[in-house]
Amino acid sequence: MNERPRKAARLTVSLEEQDYQALDKIARARDASISWVIRQAVRQFIETSSGLPPTPMPPGKPPESGK
Repeated sequence: MNERPRKAARLTVSLEEQDYQALDKIARARDASISWVIRQAVRQFIETSSGLPPTPMPPGKPPESGK
């Protein structure tokens, strides 16, 4: 299994209101934070962009919940 380091870099991003609302809706549907949804999207983008096969999402509730 590929373990990720626990230390994370912080980043500030500005989103259009409609994009933020869409992320909020997705996060609520998954009982997750918007940050978790964004991290998953970034990982998927990196995997797709680097030619690696995508990592399947684990079944059940995401590891981080809440806002």
